[in-house]
Amino acid sequence: MALSHPSSTQLKKVRGKSNRVSILLRVLPVLTILSVTFLMQSERGSFVFPAQNSNEEINSAQIVANDIDFLEMGLNTGKINSAQIVGNDRDFLEIGLKTGTDKVLGPRRLEKCRKDAKDCVRDAVEPKCRTGARHFYHTVYQKWLGSSSIDNVEPFQFLEIGFYHGEGYDAYTTFMPRGEAHSMEISCTKQWPEKWGNFAMTNPRYQEYRDKQRLHCGDASKYEDLKRVWNTKMKRPDAPPLKLVIDDGSHLAIHMATTLFFWFPRIEPGGILVVEDIQPIKMANEFRLHLLPQVMKDLHYCGDDRVKDDVCFPTIRHLLQSIHCEMHICVFERNNEPSEEPDEEHSMPPPHALKSKKCLFGED
Repeated sequence: MALSHPSSTQLKKVRGKSNRVSILLRVLPVLTILSVTFLMQSERGSFVFPAQNSNEEINSAQIVANDIDFLEMGLNTGKINSAQIVGNDRDFLEIGLKTGTDKVLGPRRLEKCRKDAKDCVRDAVEPKCRTGARHFYHTVYQKWLGSSSIDNVEPFQFLEIGFYHGEGYDAYTTFMPRGEAHSMEISCTKQWPEKWGNFAMTNPRYQEYRDKQRLHCGDASKYEDLKRVWNTKMKRPDAPPLKLVIDDGSHLAIHMATTLFFWFPRIEPGGILVVEDIQPIKMANEFRLHLLPQVMKDLHYCGDDRVKDDVCFPTIRHLLQSIHCEMHICVFERNNEPSEEPDEEHSMPPPHALKSKKCLFGED
């Protein structure tokens, strides 16, 4: 059989297929990076929350927009680094286990509990509740703070309410070495009953933290103490932006509410406020059952004529971006509105903060 030469039309088809294969092979690696980046974003939130709103940072929204040239430009200019893409985060669970904080002791206790009911602290339907005060908070902290644990993150400031023995504080400072850490503790104040003792002194670095002006003795439920720590220790001209506040104090609902109303407006755009132990502690129930639903209502407030509605908390509603909760812990995320300095009246919980019926249902 004689072989015929391909026609010009056939050659064009072959070249077209070859060109498409060549383009696909060039684009495929970039598409892979985009896919990995998108999956990481859905799991972890923003790449680096202390700088996510900076003009110098390329954020997740820009990456998942599938603009291949823009991603390549970011990689070449260094505005996106390999640590942010491949997930060079520190491991909060591993660090927490080393410091001994109860924030991460839940998984190990639950494993023992499932093997032997005698190791269960409580008899509960939900297995995670059987571990008592041993929590599973590592998932929340890894998701929301993991990107702030990398070595080249921009410096930022964070505050813990409730130092206690310092295991949590030591976990945070080890996990986020670029953060300027602060903590408030009531047991080292003069008004604290001497018979109860100074819990913070059990930490071997207690005096070091005091000398460095990182551990502040004060009552985090009192405006005067909060204002003093903020104005004299944290809001300095040379201080990095406040991006994170964590409440792990008395767990009284009104104290947790005070943390939210005082600190949330003062957190910089893109930062977060975390409230721990909103359940199963009875004294925290009003925060979970009354305050949280009102904040959730405000998050979805439109203020138009189609739905007649009222704002529950006008001092923080306009600053809310999102609310994220896992078992016994909630994260309140700041939007891009600038931080504010409310006066005393507007820095403290309003009378209805722990009485939700009126704002939610119009009942007294």
